[in-house]
Amino acid sequence: MLAWIFFFSLLVVLYLFWNKQQQARGLASAVVRQHCDRQGLQLLDDTLTLDGYQLKKRRAGWLLMRCYRFEFSSTGDERYQGVVVLAGRRVERLELDTHRMH
Repeated sequence: MLAWIFFFSLLVVLYLFWNKQQQARGLASAVVRQHCDRQGLQLLDDTLTLDGYQLKKRRAGWLLMRCYRFEFSSTGDERYQGVVVLAGRRVERLELDTHRMH
């Protein structure tokens, strides 16, 4: 009986982690899409790739940092890299490679 409780508890924790990950990915995607639109850039493949996690100690406690990579183009010919880092539900950093303007 205890094994079943542990198993279902583990499933719930995994589901909650997956759900938070999906929310963070959606937030990062929206931020990157808006930034590219404002800058006149094209987000290529319309995808973000999770590059890694990091735990950071803050005054309020620990925060899970998520780093996503993406590709964009300014002219339609070249591909450039970008990075967005989320600290919880807040954008910590958004960086774009140096790129040519059209």
